[in-house]
Amino acid sequence: MRKIFSKIDASVVALLVMMVVTGCENEFKADEVTPNTNPPEVLSISTILEDQEVTQGVLEGYYIVRGKNLSSLVSIQFNGEEASFNPALLTDETTFVIVPLNTPLTGTNTMRVETLGGVTEVDFPLLRITGFTENVIGATKVVVLEGVGFSYAPSVSFNTGSEILGNLVTRESNVISFTDTTITAEVPNGVLQAFISVTTERGASDVSESYGFSLPVYVDELNTAWQAFGSFGSHDLSSTEQALGSTSIKTIREAWSGLTLTPDTGVGFNEHNALSVQIYGGTNATRVKIALNNFEAGLEFDLTSGSWNKFVIPLTDFYPTGNVPDQITRIDFQEFSNSGQTEYIFFVDDFGFL
Repeated sequence: MRKIFSKIDASVVALLVMMVVTGCENEFKADEVTPNTNPPEVLSISTILEDQEVTQGVLEGYYIVRGKNLSSLVSIQFNGEEASFNPALLTDETTFVIVPLNTPLTGTNTMRVETLGGVTEVDFPLLRITGFTENVIGATKVVVLEGVGFSYAPSVSFNTGSEILGNLVTRESNVISFTDTTITAEVPNGVLQAFISVTTERGASDVSESYGFSLPVYVDELNTAWQAFGSFGSHDLSSTEQALGSTSIKTIREAWSGLTLTPDTGVGFNEHNALSVQIYGGTNATRVKIALNNFEAGLEFDLTSGSWNKFVIPLTDFYPTGNVPDQITRIDFQEFSNSGQTEYIFFVDDFGFL
């Protein structure tokens, strides 16, 4: 689920929706008001909450459009997609509008305003983060953000907590490079889990899905509250071979044996949504089973040899029929290739709970 850091609480959102979302019928306007039929003009676009003027928007953004000759408004479109506005709040100088979620992210980059008096178009590109990948440049961990609308001098920050709860922490990132569709930015020191925010010089701001972990198990080193052991083989918790970051867990196993990780105290099953892990398919390792609670439940995953394989696994996938445990007390990575070899090598990195 996409999560957005914002000052808007539930009551404000509800108010904004009531203000803006409506059909385009003008049933609420007084009959005696004569609409202005002169050609429309747009003088500014501002965010509703802060009333901050912007020249770039985001999907599902709430905006105030100020101008002239707007009272006979017929249509507002973003990149050709029809937007909702509330005729009850329409004046000759002001209207309120929401950018539709399904607005195309590429196209004319315009807001088109049509009234009974004519049409005007305003340059209004959109900003959107569609995803990100992790990488390492030298010894620096980075994220590569994907999306659109990044070309307007973006700034990037990693945010945890909430402004509403008073515990918001913002860590600014060094932007290494950017194009309109990608941003490469450094991960600030100390960040294990955060939401990545991109803000441009044109006033638009968007936030990514969660980066990192609500509970890290292995991020370049094993969480000190966890222990590692295994059967019929060996492992190295500080391997520098083919790791995503500076180190990884290298595990060398006989067939069907594996690596076991246990927390000092159990992890509440309902406190987290998923497991996320990257596994490198090394010598002979083409399949791994990830199991919970001493193999009470497990899932098998194919590995692409010679590359990192990222898996994000909802915890409920381990228990498709329900009857989930109260706690997770053990996680196993079992060699499961079934190819008759005497030795299997794979690497585990960037592992934790979301």
